[in-house]
Amino acid sequence: MRRDIVLRLEAIEKAKAEPWASLSPRLVDPVVQASWQRCAPVLDACRSTAPVDPAEETRERWDASPIRRAVPGLVARLEDAARDSDLAAAIADADGRVLWQYIPRWLRSRGEAIGFTPGGVWHEVTSGTNGVGLALAADRPVTVFATEHWLSPVAEWVCYAAPVHDVDGTQIGAIDLSITYRHANPLGQATVASMAGLVEHELRARDRLPRELIGPRLDLRVLGEPVALLDGRRLRLTLRQYEILTTLALGGPSTLERLHARLYGDRRVSIATLKAEISHLRRSLDGRLESRPYRLTLPVRLDATEAHDRLAVGDVEGAARLYDGQLLGTSESPFLVDERHRLDVALRTALLAHAPTGAVHRYAAVHPYDTEVLERAIRQAATDDPLVPGIVARLAVANQRG
Repeated sequence: MRRDIVLRLEAIEKAKAEPWASLSPRLVDPVVQASWQRCAPVLDACRSTAPVDPAEETRERWDASPIRRAVPGLVARLEDAARDSDLAAAIADADGRVLWQYIPRWLRSRGEAIGFTPGGVWHEVTSGTNGVGLALAADRPVTVFATEHWLSPVAEWVCYAAPVHDVDGTQIGAIDLSITYRHANPLGQATVASMAGLVEHELRARDRLPRELIGPRLDLRVLGEPVALLDGRRLRLTLRQYEILTTLALGGPSTLERLHARLYGDRRVSIATLKAEISHLRRSLDGRLESRPYRLTLPVRLDATEAHDRLAVGDVEGAARLYDGQLLGTSESPFLVDERHRLDVALRTALLAHAPTGAVHRYAAVHPYDTEVLERAIRQAATDDPLVPGIVARLAVANQRG
């Protein structure tokens, strides 16, 4: 380990032992020191883990979260940012409870060991000085570095977090990126602040909509046969229009050039053709598609996003219930081909880890020859599971075809 890091860790440990001493802001952020002062009288620093709430309660809270509802595709974007930097990402509610999380495989066991998992409560009152809890307590973006954490088992982590506010200024949660301090990323705090700002911007935009528009008004189903319902009315759309809608819903606001690249890749399709498609689609949406940048101006409920969200909290059966087919299976859009593959792999990986027979039945209706998933389900199922004979039959057909 670098000598300067060793000296910094030693200095922080010494400072934490005397939380009321005068400290240089260059060594410890004053909001971190203030957190130590609040924790010292009431929390044992040797406590091993944050408390973890039941999974079903966590899923219900995530379903109702205004952060999840504010930005279609937020989870996908946050996960992409985390994956690109090999960071763990989390969204917490105003009580510091982790509602959604993406965590790299190499960090997963470490996260579980300290309760950094969906349901984990990282409020300062329960878990001491930490990124999520401090962002909520200080009401600003923060970084908590290594031994600045109050709980000793969290001392190898560095956490970047920012609070998220509703339009009236009340806190509704926090966004967090975390990693071990040996892999600290200087862009972490700026990234979470930007993401939190994005959610707040979208909440303000929704607040300016007429009251009758608030709530999920576009129901977009793209797993299997595509369906778009506007205020319950089915829209007649072309495949290209479904592609545009899905790309904006998953990828967020976009310039015309970026949207063109995501839809067509290297194919020779003119910008004018795309603008004409957008014009037709705007009419179908009663004008709820703006430009500069191109964005949907109504809430969207997208089954692909919900499937990812279900998998993120371990609800494999819930994700499988949404999976009536591959994401726009006939689309050749580069962006959507990647999203299709990402969801397929995520669901298949979850089924191989935990293969409830009902979920496997739905998956096998789309991928009938995936013998590995079928075999795993049979091995894990109870002997009296009434769905096992059907899975055995599917496996026999798959083996015969193979």
